[in-house]
Amino acid sequence: MGNKKLVQGTALLAIAALIAKVLSAVYRIPLENFVGDTGFYVYQQIYPIYGIGMVLALNGLPNFISKLIVAEPTQDAQDKLAGHLLRLLTLLAIILVLGLNLGAKLIAELMGDVQLTNVIRAVSLMFIIMPVMAVGRGVAQGQLDMRPTAYSQVIEQFVRVLIIVVVAYVAMKTTMNVYLMGTLAMLSAPIAGLAASMFFIKPTRKYWQVTQHEKLNWNLFGKIGSEGLLVSVLAALLIILQLVDSFTIKNGLVANGMPTETAKIAKGIYDRAQPIVQFGLVIATSFGTALVPRLRQAYLAGEWATVAQTGQSLLRLTVWLSSAATVGMICLMPQINLVLFGSTAGSSVLAVYILSVVIMSILILLTSILQSLDLTKILTHGILVALISKIGVNLLLIKYLGLIGASWATVLSLSLMLGYVLMRLPKQLQVVLLPWRLCLKMAGHLLIMAGLVKFITYITTLIIGQDRLLSIIVISVGSIVGGLVFICLSVWQQTLTDKEWELLPKGADIIELTKKLRKKDAIR
Repeated sequence: MGNKKLVQGTALLAIAALIAKVLSAVYRIPLENFVGDTGFYVYQQIYPIYGIGMVLALNGLPNFISKLIVAEPTQDAQDKLAGHLLRLLTLLAIILVLGLNLGAKLIAELMGDVQLTNVIRAVSLMFIIMPVMAVGRGVAQGQLDMRPTAYSQVIEQFVRVLIIVVVAYVAMKTTMNVYLMGTLAMLSAPIAGLAASMFFIKPTRKYWQVTQHEKLNWNLFGKIGSEGLLVSVLAALLIILQLVDSFTIKNGLVANGMPTETAKIAKGIYDRAQPIVQFGLVIATSFGTALVPRLRQAYLAGEWATVAQTGQSLLRLTVWLSSAATVGMICLMPQINLVLFGSTAGSSVLAVYILSVVIMSILILLTSILQSLDLTKILTHGILVALISKIGVNLLLIKYLGLIGASWATVLSLSLMLGYVLMRLPKQLQVVLLPWRLCLKMAGHLLIMAGLVKFITYITTLIIGQDRLLSIIVISVGSIVGGLVFICLSVWQQTLTDKEWELLPKGADIIELTKKLRKKDAIR
């Protein structure tokens, strides 16, 4: 019964996470269209602070807390632990809110735009809700009840997205200042958090009362600071790199002679990559993650052969999906940029940034595998590699290459982290790595697909012209033809196994086709 509840809960959580990711990727498109590149710059400069806060409240800390809750033998012990965690996280939340409010002007100055002060103060209020959300979700997950977590995640995103889109629309229709728009848009974070926390107010109130007369457990605070924050940082890696961009891109462009207002617009154009990358990550990571629980079960049972087989299937699926999505989006980038944002400005900058989809997809997968096998220390050092290299390379490449240098810096820093993690994989896990022949085979398929997609988009654009509405046809034709060609080449050269095809939409039909082709080959 427990296993059935866990499987059902995991499936519900996966669906909720997918809905939340899609909402998070999609809303930025109307936002940018309504408020323009400068308005989008204002929002995106401060977004990483929100993103980090939400990872703490919705993913990192709840996952950490759920593991602690599972280890407690009785309901009373679980309630007491939850109470201590709630009080400690409340103290942390007060420190964060006060720190961000008092330091808002300094942070804005470091970002090179003092007018962002009130936007930072608005988003800081979301941390007030963080303890209730994190503890409520963590306890529910630890007790194998995934419903509150799933429902709260969707509600939080829906309410926030609705407020942001309404604020952006009003800003477009009026003479609202872009910084006021940014402040009101960021107020959506605490409001949405409050709406989502309604599932947890009653239980967390009980947890607080259980421990209100006891001393704070400072040992637990140390665990939150080490293990809990590590899990959160892993989940927020791309957001942390965006925070580096908030401090370095505009400042770097201005330092190299670009006028301030032009630099703001340039940063807004650069930030167009965020929804596209998120959409690519949703596609690339949605299917393979279904195998992660199987990997954990095999590890706990000591079945290393199954661990190796499952791990390699996960990696093959992730590389297959993410590389196809990455190459497809790069080939169609001018058209995607035009359709989504109304201009082709910065298409080369976005195309380079899109390379991070395939690297990030592999990193997300390796993170899941290493966490399943309790091997997170490798990831800690990997994060430091990514962060230090991003800061240093950003400053250097923006100086010599301009805006596109920031895109290359993201790709390079993620590549260095991936290289470090792969080199540090324990011997028993190195068997999950893909053979070179398979990688070369996939690369050949991608080159054929890319050449065909570019040819089709070139011919189609010549016929119908470069119009925002008509470019949808170019994207549709290019995507369908490119996708079909890539799938056919993969079927022909058996890039994926039958079990891996089964995890994909229409995978059963593809397996039948593969069997028919094999029979024909055998007859010949």
